[in-house]
Order: sequence, then structure tokens, then C-alpha cells
Amino acid sequence: MLQSQVINVLPRRILAGLWSSQETRVSLTHLSSVVAASKNNNNNTSTNNNNNISQQHNNESVLPAASAPSFLCSELPVRYTHILRLLSTLSPDALQSPIIRNVAHSYLHDICTLLHPSLQGTSPRAFRTMLTKLQQRQATNLIRLRYALSNSTLLDNINTIGFGIQLLLDQHLSWSNQDGNEAQVVCPVTIAKQAIEDARQAYASALGSQQEIPDIQLQPRIETELTYIPNVLHRVLYETSLMALRAKISHQQQPASLTQNGSWLKRTWNQFRGVQQQQEGIVLQVFGGPTSVGFRLNTDIPLLPSDLLPDVPRDPLGIPTCARILGQTSDTEIHTRQEESSHPTSVWEVMSGWRSAKVLASHYGGNLDVMSVDGLGASVYLALDRDASLLERYPSRTLATAHKMLLRHHGRAAAAATPALTLQTAQIQLDTFITAISHDPQTPERFYNPHHHSVSLSAAVGHA
Repeated sequence: MLQSQVINVLPRRILAGLWSSQETRVSLTHLSSVVAASKNNNNNTSTNNNNNISQQHNNESVLPAASAPSFLCSELPVRYTHILRLLSTLSPDALQSPIIRNVAHSYLHDICTLLHPSLQGTSPRAFRTMLTKLQQRQATNLIRLRYALSNSTLLDNINTIGFGIQLLLDQHLSWSNQDGNEAQVVCPVTIAKQAIEDARQAYASALGSQQEIPDIQLQPRIETELTYIPNVLHRVLYETSLMALRAKISHQQQPASLTQNGSWLKRTWNQFRGVQQQQEGIVLQVFGGPTSVGFRLNTDIPLLPSDLLPDVPRDPLGIPTCARILGQTSDTEIHTRQEESSHPTSVWEVMSGWRSAKVLASHYGGNLDVMSVDGLGASVYLALDRDASLLERYPSRTLATAHKMLLRHHGRAAAAATPALTLQTAQIQLDTFITAISHDPQTPERFYNPHHHSVSLSAAVGHA
């Protein structure tokens, strides 16, 4: 049975309280509100004789409220349980899937780690190390779910919560390490230029010297700034640039016979479009107004339909990159330490693809959309709101009705009829869900026992 000691060690009242708790949404302001204070503190301590010690103290003390260890240790368990609440809406047969069971038990393991009293009292360096492990495990779990729920509408809601967790972890690590990815005032034109170069470089590395990489023209219509997370904006523009390049290269590799066949009118149209396409190419425009900043990527070739569908992580050539993670997804054991050492790139790979870029763009009030028409090309639109106080997107409506779906699956009609998720209903839903993921088909007599709490909480996370 998968990590049954972790299930039995967490008191049901704690899990039920997390299960029924509401999230605390954050905004970009909550992640960047101490930028000025950080600079002032650094200036005030520059004349101190113990400058190195003071600088290190400031780096730890100026963390924004949404990146503080106390907030993360209390908020992340709530978000982990919200993902479990969404998973609980799956059918009983789906909950018996080895992937779903492994992911669910991994989240319970991470909840146990975050609730350990000694975590907040540890050194800043040890806390960063633990958050790095949590970030890698979270990325690995989201990749597993992309394989298991590729055709489910539930995946976007799980990604919304999951990417929110990733951003909270990333912001703490960025502020602690001072790596420049903290939420700050950024120049969209500069980030767009870097995203284009990285996308072309990715294709150049994948294809070598066999194929000439198309160019993407950057046309800034306005020099503007906005408060945002640099890596998030870079990743959205990087993924959209990859899609445009993939469509262009795929079109260039088509045999000439495919474009020469057909009627005279069709051949004439193809010749006219060929000349026009050489003149247009791929163009990324950056523009803005008083309330938003916009990006429009125009390409003369329609995007590949497969790029717009939910899919597993792939490289620029379309080859899946994370199949090895499934090879280590056991239905009897969680290899946390092995995963952390063997999947260091999972944090990058989990955010690949159009669907991930769309979720990232909408997280802080933005919108990413596309119009692709055969024969006319495609236009990708990205709009980002300038208001840094907008709260992050969260699937609250879906969570509000999640308990009804699970309880209907298991025949608890009276509890499913409850309009709101009370603590009592949360306990019923929690017991039903844990029983479903704890059941081993080879040993049907072994179920989750909510009364076995004699093991201490520290024993459950002693190996973490």
C-alpha cells in the first residue's frame, strides 16, 4: 500500500480543516510590495562595519508577506488539499489508477512536511532546500496528471492551482537567492526579445545545421513598463514563439508536390501567398495603453492543430520529454529522493505547451487567445492588465461543487445534497477519498483507518 503511514499519521481533523478551508489569494503587489523597502535597507546598511552580515540579514527579512515562511507553511497545505478535492471528483475506477494514487499520496506527504513544527524554525538555507524539493515534486506530480488527465477538463483547474503553488515557491526562492526573477517592474520589449532569441535557439539546437530557422521580427509600438514576474512573461512569449516557428518549419518541409497540385486558381493563389509570406514572415508586435499591455504575434502560416490541444510535455520537435517520469511511478511506493535527483528539469518541462501558457497568462488577470485560419495564417493575442493589485485566478466555483460529485459516486446522497462544504461534510468526503486511494485491489481487506494516529507527526516526515 502506498505510504499508508503518512495517511494514518495525519489526524483527520487537521486534514478536514484544510479540506474545507478557503485559499488566500495573492496579487503581484503582495509579491513585490517590499522592493522599495529592500533598497532602502540595503542603502542604510551599506556603511555598517559588518556589511556582509547586515546584507544577508536584509535578504531574509525583506521577503514579501506572500513569500514569508509562515505564510507558505499555512497556505500551501490548503492548496494541496484543494488539488486533492479536484481529484476526488474522478470516478472510483479512475481513483484506483496508479498515477492518481501516487500523486495523491505524494501530496499528503508534502502536506505532512509543511505542517511539521520544526520547518519554520529551520535555517533559511535549509528552508530553501526543502522548498526546492517541494517545487520539483510538485512539477513531477503535475506532469503525471497531464498524462493521466489529458482528455479531461479538470486538468486546467488543477494546473491553475498547481502553477499558483509553483509561483509561490519560485518567488520565495527568487527573493532568497536574489536571482532577478522577483515580481518587479519589467520592460515587455526586452523580455519579448529574449523570448524570441531563446525560441530560435531551442530550434537551432534541436535541428542543428540541417534547417534554417525562420526569423521573428519584433516591432515595439510603444516603450512601456508594467509590474510582472519576468520568467512568467518570458515563458508565455517563448511558448507562442515556438508554436509559430514549428508551423513555419513544418510548412517549409512539405514536399513541393503538395503545393503544385490542384486547379490553376489554387496554384496561382499558392504562388501569390508564397511571395506575400516571404515578405511578411513572423512578426511580434508590442503595444500598450493606460490599463493594459498587449502582444500580437502574426504568422503567415496557420498553427498546427495539435499544438492547441491538451498534450504532454514535448521538445521543439514534438518528441515527449517526460516519459521517464511514468517509468518511476510505482503503485506501491513513492520514490521522492530518486525523483528529486533524476528529474531536475521537471520545473521547466511542466510549463511547456499552449495550454500551460494560457493558464500562466490568465493567472494574474491576463488573457491569451489565438485565431488560426487555413490560407490566411494565425494571430496570437496576449493582454496583460497593468493593475498589480488584481488577485490571482482560482477555480473556486469548481471547488465549491467538488464534494457533491465524489459523494454521488459513492452513494452518499444525503451528504451530497448539502449546499455548502461544512466541516462535517468535509470529513465525510475526506474519509471517502482516502479510502478510495488507500484500497489495494490485491488486498481488499486493508482500508484507511482514521483512528490510527498513535504515530507522531515527526515520524511521518523523518525521511523527508
